[in-house]
Amino acid sequence: MSATQYEASTVEEPDLPSGLNRGSIGLGGTLMQSIAQISPTLGIFYTIAFTTGQAGVTAPLTYLAAFLVCLIIAVPMRGLARHLPSAGGFYTYVSAGIGPKAGFMTGWLYAIMVTVVPAALAAFTGAVLQDELSGKYGFDVPWWVYAVVILAICFACAYRGIVISIKFLVVMTCFEMVVGLGLALSGLIHPGPGGVNLKGFNPANITDGSGFFLAIVLSIFAFTGFESAAAVGEESRDPKRIVPKAIIGSLTLIGIFYVVTAWGLQIGWGTSDLGKLASSPTAPAFVLADRLFDGASIIILIALVNSGLGVCIACTTSATRTIFGIARTGALPSVLATVQRKHRTPVVAVYVQSIVAVVVCLAVGLPLGPYNLFNLLGTAGTFVYIPIFILMNVAAFLFFRRHHPDEFSVWAYVVAPIVSTVALLLIAYYSIVPLPDFPVLLAPFIAVLYVVIGLAVLIGRNLRPGNRAWMARAGELPEVD
Repeated sequence: MSATQYEASTVEEPDLPSGLNRGSIGLGGTLMQSIAQISPTLGIFYTIAFTTGQAGVTAPLTYLAAFLVCLIIAVPMRGLARHLPSAGGFYTYVSAGIGPKAGFMTGWLYAIMVTVVPAALAAFTGAVLQDELSGKYGFDVPWWVYAVVILAICFACAYRGIVISIKFLVVMTCFEMVVGLGLALSGLIHPGPGGVNLKGFNPANITDGSGFFLAIVLSIFAFTGFESAAAVGEESRDPKRIVPKAIIGSLTLIGIFYVVTAWGLQIGWGTSDLGKLASSPTAPAFVLADRLFDGASIIILIALVNSGLGVCIACTTSATRTIFGIARTGALPSVLATVQRKHRTPVVAVYVQSIVAVVVCLAVGLPLGPYNLFNLLGTAGTFVYIPIFILMNVAAFLFFRRHHPDEFSVWAYVVAPIVSTVALLLIAYYSIVPLPDFPVLLAPFIAVLYVVIGLAVLIGRNLRPGNRAWMARAGELPEVD
């Protein structure tokens, strides 16, 4: 298919309508979709102890390095988003660049990952609520009750439409980022032992190169979620302009947030006493808030619940739009492309995603425990992101080489993909060497299970020649209303 056909192609079948609420959100809403899926306060409050344990005082530098790596990953994605605004996201990108089968597997992996992530995050958020409220206030409610309530809110937002989801995300994400920056600023104003200093940004203070690299590995995946702007591209105004800006903008804002907050948390704790921060049995943010906010760590709890709920809503949006985008072409059962007429949401996909999330949360979370579920599915997500981003890199090279040679850039579509692919492969290596403890040990096998199920679905859809028409539509853009 030619470059012109990729730009102008449409889906005209009556059972495959685009249907989504086009033009309903602007740059701010699209930006918040990505930022919320990154989950700012969860991302920093629950990684700072590990990064400090591995990198010591230079933990802020690991977030800066991770930010730069993620910017390199985003370069080819930005180009694809400019030409292929589709709810299918990675499915459309890789189908247009490599081919429909590779596109299906990429879209499938992303869809199944963001379908189950809300289960893990709802369980984790529920466990944090149970621990904090029962320990400090004597309000003892099982974690799974909170988790089910969170998933019910996600369902309601997804069912009612993108506008209400984005309104939730704007309010919650802004609040949690203000709290995170407020705690960091308080730490800079009232520093612990060691005072205010810039040791965290001096490479000469790196004492353990392997530990520093491992901290970068974790920090990179604290940034994942920036890609989710693509999932709401069809519902944004002028997506070819807005989505690329949202991808880069979300990374930039979160990069600044992580670096400043990590620095402020370390300074507030005391750079002369970071060993205790790294080994703190309680999240350091709670400890700092009790000291700096006169015991008002409830503010941190509210911010974390906001962050957990926000990322669950954002992932639900990404999952349902990706499933819808794949099903619309016929690669998945067309019923999954059904759009609710009043709210113009992919209603069947919303039901399926919500049911799967609740089942995983309870069926796996209850016997395994909420924290183990979070660590297991989160790590499995790491292994899923790696092939997704690598396939996207290949797709970007092929797409621009074949269809837009006038825009082909050696930096954007050769150098950046090679650098990020090498980084991703190193991340995969250091994620399994040495082998993690049980149950996280199962994470790569869960990722393989996702692949096996996807291959089975792909083969099943293609068993009969009459079911293969989707392959001609996989990389196409939907009809513009």
